[in-house]
Amino acid sequence: MTVAHLADLDARYDPDARMPWCHATGPGYHTRVPEGARAHQTREAADYALALLRHGAADRVDRAHQVLDALVDLQVTDPLADHYGIWGWFLEEPPQQMRPADWNWADFIGVRLAQVLAVHAGQLPPALAARVRAALRHAAMAIFRRNVDAGYTNIAVMGAVTCAAAGELLDLPLLLEYGRARLAAVLALRERIGGFTEYNSPAYHRVVLEELERAALIVADRECRDLAEQLRALTWAALAERFHPGTGQLAGPMSRAYHDWLQPDLVDYLAARTGAAITARTRQAGRPASDLVPPLPCPADVAPRFHALPAAPTQLRTRFNEQTGGVTWLADDACLGSADEEFAWTQRRPLLGYWRTSEDPAVLLRARMLLDGHDLSAAWCRQAQDGPRVLSAWWLSYDSGDFHPALDKPAGSIFTLSDLRLAVCLRGLGVRGSDLGGGRFALTAGGWSAVVHTVAATFLGGEVTWQVDNRDGEARVEAVLHRGETRQVDLHTATLHAGFAIELVPAGCTPAPHELLHTRGEVEHHWRWGDLAVRVPALPTPFARSRP
Repeated sequence: MTVAHLADLDARYDPDARMPWCHATGPGYHTRVPEGARAHQTREAADYALALLRHGAADRVDRAHQVLDALVDLQVTDPLADHYGIWGWFLEEPPQQMRPADWNWADFIGVRLAQVLAVHAGQLPPALAARVRAALRHAAMAIFRRNVDAGYTNIAVMGAVTCAAAGELLDLPLLLEYGRARLAAVLALRERIGGFTEYNSPAYHRVVLEELERAALIVADRECRDLAEQLRALTWAALAERFHPGTGQLAGPMSRAYHDWLQPDLVDYLAARTGAAITARTRQAGRPASDLVPPLPCPADVAPRFHALPAAPTQLRTRFNEQTGGVTWLADDACLGSADEEFAWTQRRPLLGYWRTSEDPAVLLRARMLLDGHDLSAAWCRQAQDGPRVLSAWWLSYDSGDFHPALDKPAGSIFTLSDLRLAVCLRGLGVRGSDLGGGRFALTAGGWSAVVHTVAATFLGGEVTWQVDNRDGEARVEAVLHRGETRQVDLHTATLHAGFAIELVPAGCTPAPHELLHTRGEVEHHWRWGDLAVRVPALPTPFARSRP
């Protein structure tokens, strides 16, 4: 943690709460604390305590004791309670009051308490050390009881490190064995499918790397350390293969992303560990880069990939699970990626591209299904890609949430619609959209255009044509499926047949002449564009069984 960051936390320290205060933020689910309200974050408090202990001055250590004492007070410790072992995100909102509670907070806080005990136990008075040890045991047992699937990559790794460290620190061999087994399970799944289920995530690949670095600090067990190092090398390789040096971005597709461009803290993290000259598109405030865990460099055989592409253009295909994967095309100054099949949650990026212009280091191209301005989790797409060309076809599912795939399911899958649209969006400086005629449109910035090929879509039996829309900093090609009077729609019967083809075309080049073909069937609809083809369900499908 930098001197400036520690000084900022000092300035926000609330002696009554014994924690720093903040303006609450969140991803739009779990917490009911209003955005921007004054609150006290538990994870930030844990990091603050670590920073104070690391500083080492007597007054700093005394404050760390206060923070840790407050933090331990906020854990649910009754083993029969529904929320045993976890914390709320904020002091103001115990887990019982969240919507719903986030069980990952046993992992996020627990692993930090493990570091407190592994590195700073000698700085704690005996009574507080005993309280922190008890809190770590509760968190580790909650993780053990929950036992997340190995495909939940970042939490599977974080929980494994927490439990392995707890097993050593608390002399609980069962937890150490469990930590080993969890790391081995993540590694085995990665080897079996050839990729990470939680794939190409700017947020969570970094979390995984930081926790594997933490494992090297707080876990002594040789087997755990070896497994962690193997996973660390594979995580760096996964980041590297889709990193696009020309724009300084991760090329698509992505499973979990909170932002459309890489945030400055991740850019700084990558640059420091690879030696590459990576520059953030903007220096907007993000989560500050932490140095509470000693950094480990990117493996020497992987780091050069962050400096340059192995060849240009290049294309790679990766598996994400046993059924599906994705394709990414990378040229010197442009990239485009797509998932074979994915849903349109706000954290997903099923079709994502970037290119560099003289005005903007990375304009952003993204396909989205928007309900009243937010990404609709109940929408699905299947896609086929070859080079800078993608064919994309869409349908709807039921038994899904709206903003989140699971946490806000409307009763009976009846959604309230006032505006629903499928859009291909280009954002950045100097972007513009134009109608080329014949159902073709161009989204242009600098020396590249994304040419979008369309045919009329249908929604609830009505035909919808595509249109172009230019606004400040964004150009869209979109099919407005519904707009105007609010209506209730049962997604069990909400038939949607919509698709498009997209190609990245350099300035002065002629778009492909292929006609976009749509063939209707009772069970499936077939889409074809040149040599690309996809099939999608003719009717809405259950969300949990939408994959083939």
